[in-house]
Amino acid sequence: MKSEREHSIFGVSKFDLKIRLTVVFLLLCLFRINASTYSQKAKISLDVENTSIESILFDKIEKDTDFKFFYENTSLDLGKKITFKVKNKRITDILDYLFIDTNISYEIDGKQIILTRNSIGPIKKTKTEPVPILPELVEQNLVQGRVTDNDGQPLPGANIVEKGTTNGTQTDFDGNFSLEVTDGNATLIVSYIGFATKELRINGQTNVTIALQESTAGLDEVVLIGYGTARKGDITSSISQVDGIETITSRPVATFTDFLQGNVAGVTVLQQGGDPTASGQIVIRGYGSISDESPLTVVDGVPYYGPAINPQDIASVSVLKDAAAAAIYGAQAASGVIVIQTKKGRKGKPQISLDLYGGIQNATGLPTPLTAEQQASVYNLAADNGGTARQSAHDALQNPWGQTTRTNWMDEIFRSAALVNTNVNISGAGENINYMTSFGYNNKEGVLVGTKSDRYSFRLKSDLNLSDKVTIGENVYYSRTEAVGTNTSSGYSGTILNAVYFPSAAPVRDENGLFHGVVPFDLSQFAGTYGDVYNPVALLLRPTTTSPTNFINAQVYLDYKILKGLTFKTSYAYSTSHNEFKTFVPRIPELGRTNLTNSLTQRNSTTNRRVWDNQFTYTKSFGNHNLDVTAIYSSQFTDFESLSQRAEGFSSEEPFNQYLSNASDQKEPVTSVYEDALTSAIGRVTYDYDNKYFATASIRRDETSRLARDNQADIFPAVSVGWRISDENFFNVEKINDLKFRASWGQIGNINSVGYYSFDVPLGSQTLIVGEDGLRNDRGVYARQQSNPDLIWETSESIDVGLDLMAFDNKFSLTFDYFQKTTRDMILEGLEDKHQGTDAAFVNGGEVKNVGVEISAAFSDKIGDLNYTIRANASRLDNNLENLDGYNNSGIDFINHDGYHVRDALRPYRSTVGQELFSHFLVPYLGIFQSQAEIDAYVKDGNLIQPDAVPGDFKFKDTDGDGDIDNDDRQFHGSYQPDVTYNFNLSANYKGIDMSLIFQGVAGVKAFNAYKYATYNASLQGYNLDNRVLDAWTPSNTNTDIPRISTQDNNNNFGTQSTWYLEDASYLRLKNITLGYSFPKEIMGGWLNGSSLRIYLSAENLFTITDYTGIDPEVGGIGLDVAKYPLSRTISAGLSLKL
Repeated sequence: MKSEREHSIFGVSKFDLKIRLTVVFLLLCLFRINASTYSQKAKISLDVENTSIESILFDKIEKDTDFKFFYENTSLDLGKKITFKVKNKRITDILDYLFIDTNISYEIDGKQIILTRNSIGPIKKTKTEPVPILPELVEQNLVQGRVTDNDGQPLPGANIVEKGTTNGTQTDFDGNFSLEVTDGNATLIVSYIGFATKELRINGQTNVTIALQESTAGLDEVVLIGYGTARKGDITSSISQVDGIETITSRPVATFTDFLQGNVAGVTVLQQGGDPTASGQIVIRGYGSISDESPLTVVDGVPYYGPAINPQDIASVSVLKDAAAAAIYGAQAASGVIVIQTKKGRKGKPQISLDLYGGIQNATGLPTPLTAEQQASVYNLAADNGGTARQSAHDALQNPWGQTTRTNWMDEIFRSAALVNTNVNISGAGENINYMTSFGYNNKEGVLVGTKSDRYSFRLKSDLNLSDKVTIGENVYYSRTEAVGTNTSSGYSGTILNAVYFPSAAPVRDENGLFHGVVPFDLSQFAGTYGDVYNPVALLLRPTTTSPTNFINAQVYLDYKILKGLTFKTSYAYSTSHNEFKTFVPRIPELGRTNLTNSLTQRNSTTNRRVWDNQFTYTKSFGNHNLDVTAIYSSQFTDFESLSQRAEGFSSEEPFNQYLSNASDQKEPVTSVYEDALTSAIGRVTYDYDNKYFATASIRRDETSRLARDNQADIFPAVSVGWRISDENFFNVEKINDLKFRASWGQIGNINSVGYYSFDVPLGSQTLIVGEDGLRNDRGVYARQQSNPDLIWETSESIDVGLDLMAFDNKFSLTFDYFQKTTRDMILEGLEDKHQGTDAAFVNGGEVKNVGVEISAAFSDKIGDLNYTIRANASRLDNNLENLDGYNNSGIDFINHDGYHVRDALRPYRSTVGQELFSHFLVPYLGIFQSQAEIDAYVKDGNLIQPDAVPGDFKFKDTDGDGDIDNDDRQFHGSYQPDVTYNFNLSANYKGIDMSLIFQGVAGVKAFNAYKYATYNASLQGYNLDNRVLDAWTPSNTNTDIPRISTQDNNNNFGTQSTWYLEDASYLRLKNITLGYSFPKEIMGGWLNGSSLRIYLSAENLFTITDYTGIDPEVGGIGLDVAKYPLSRTISAGLSLKL
């Protein structure tokens, strides 16, 4: 306890009492005058955080001044903790502020300050409106205030700068600040990471509360770049920040890929359908290679290869689009980089966030099969047109069963599917620790029965300051996903196609509850007429499939501040993914595509990855020069192992018997193993002069285990420059706040296109039946592929020129980019040395160029209480295969893509020099012959070009002029790569009511609608058809593009790979509309006091405008549509609660 007030009695002798009293009185007067002068003149500066009043008085003020504090031994509020910062203030100012909301009063007696208990209780003042300490503070133009987010939570460390000066400060732990400004009309610029910068004219106010809105706009925003961050206004390469990421919690998106679509210029997201097992394909600035075009994903600084993370963990996202930006990630970044930073805690009280939504999904645009009566009628007409006998199965007298419609198969296989998502986030930060933990659950039923996905996720993340120099942290993410999908892309077993094929006369199940066939067993003589078709419901429900994947990604790091400006960081990340796939397919006894053999397939696979990064960062400012130097050494190692086996012949199909050992026929197990290593040394220097002239240079040396030793390492440089034109003296455009020119060049190596052991001969093994009696099984080893020790890196080189503009008081922003991306030494499977049973070696052969422009614009403003933002972006891309030098020695200038076909509709794609990759290579379709005279007039040298045609058949172009129609008449007709991608959205907020609209679309897209081959074609015989064939050509119905119905296709209407299949798949989609309401804080009383609550309704994929006749124009892949699993229209409702 500090010294209590002492009482003294001065004794004096009676002899000189009068004289002594006079002297003492004079001395006391002089002392009091001096002491009073000291208390008025003494200036005190303090900077304390979370410190008790007692420590401030006795450990700070007494230590640094001549003041002494005394108090009676009574209960005073000296333990209360305070955070504040003052400079050159008087003792009375400080004490007045310290004793707010306490029971302490004080009296200054010279240099002694006596503390007493205030009998009337604590002095109450409002914390959220900082109280002026002194009247003279107003005279000195001192502004005090508090900075919060939109929910009223304090923002510690926010920057407050007086506009036009370097005078500034930061908020304390509670979001409070004080700043002396030049005059009462000064303007404050307030900024905070992840929030929109705000300007406030004080207009003589001394107390202000400033609420910042979360935003991605503003030059001071911190943007994620490779191995670090940068001010948005200082970036010299092509990096796009994903706008509106804060709204990801209010949209029913299960993955970040769904949210990304349409949000960034130059980034195309190709949805692979609505199958729960599918994920969207991301393509940044076009296809640069025949092989993998997936961008690298980096989460919290570490390359990430796991399943889709919980999107509600995401705080911010940047897309590195050019080589100068992505080169620092080297060999994995040739297709661009998506950099994700997850959420972390904020200083202040712990915050609990609860986000819930649920919804219903429905498929739209579904096909309509013929009814039973229509199927019989159409096939009778087809037989008449084809000159064949009518099938007895379609005769009403012989098969009355086949004339009655019993099932709408689309209604049977599709359903209204539920969607549920729950996410809980707990976060906070203290003086030395920052933490965040989250739990997420997402359950999504597929709109096709039997399909679904479940994801559980958990994240634990924290940072701990061990000292002023040392910080450690960890980031652990776990997810368990289980998804069951179905095959819709096969022309034979595709679920949706079989729902069209299967006769409408057939019920789903028979009277015994078993799946029904194409006809009842007592009508088995008609089974062949209806074709070898699967019951589509059985196709979905009969197999029992499980496929759980457990994934863990754990990262630890240490950050050490060696010297002022010099920091070392080391991080180690380990991830493991384990999948257990098991599917049992029972016998198919019903008529149709009968299969009396049951089977079990099991596959276990494990992937382990390790990443160790060591990074030195040095920052230095001298005068107007700012320098940032980064040096990194990174090593990555991956190992993979899988074991799969199939068995057939199970005597019982009960679950207890579904084990490989119980099968009568066990196939040989198949094992796959590989290891992969990559080491990298990286250097980057960033420099700017006076925030006006910028330059960044980087160099990276990568070494991979995938190439032969002499070619394993290569070096990839990049450089970028920027010029802030608006800061030049000659630039005097009042409405433009910022104008910056930038340019970049860079190279990146690519190893995603090459196999793991391309330099060596990969071996396979197989069991052979040998011996004269054929009873001995021997296992042999064979070469699977030829090797190429001379294979070198595929290299991507890019050039980018751009402009960044902000105008009209920073309300309007515009970004423009012109880019050229060239891939050289493209890695392909060659044509030479290809032997029977052995694949050809990989070779370097070819060059691909992508040239395009991108533009993004945004405008934000307010009208009264209405705040609104309009955003739009668009990109134009031209893709071209420049050459195939090195691909082969025979002068072949094209690559066939044989794997893309439906039944007999083969090879509609080809990549040829001078054309786009994956171009549609088709015979031109010229319409339908309307008469025999038109057929007879279509001749070459007096011979009919299409001698087998009759009126109602297709007319094709004899491109090569040789007098007949064959594959040599094919031409190139564009590709599925969009010429233009675009997006625009509107968001608005009015007194707690918010609304957003997101439109997304593509133009110049061509899709090959192979669905028409299988469902408009009566010459396949048996299968039911799409009801659009009712509009087929007849002499009385000539205004149609569907050929005549016939059991014979002598003209090869459907077998010819023609542009009849090719359709314009351009579309405009209302991707999302959301309407929300945030409850006023005034009504959030009781235990919800200080909390925020928002409720909302949201609709996803509400409508689509398109000319495409298939289920959905967003076909995905390279544009081959075989009745793809459709995207769903989703209506959902949710709430977001922050405590």
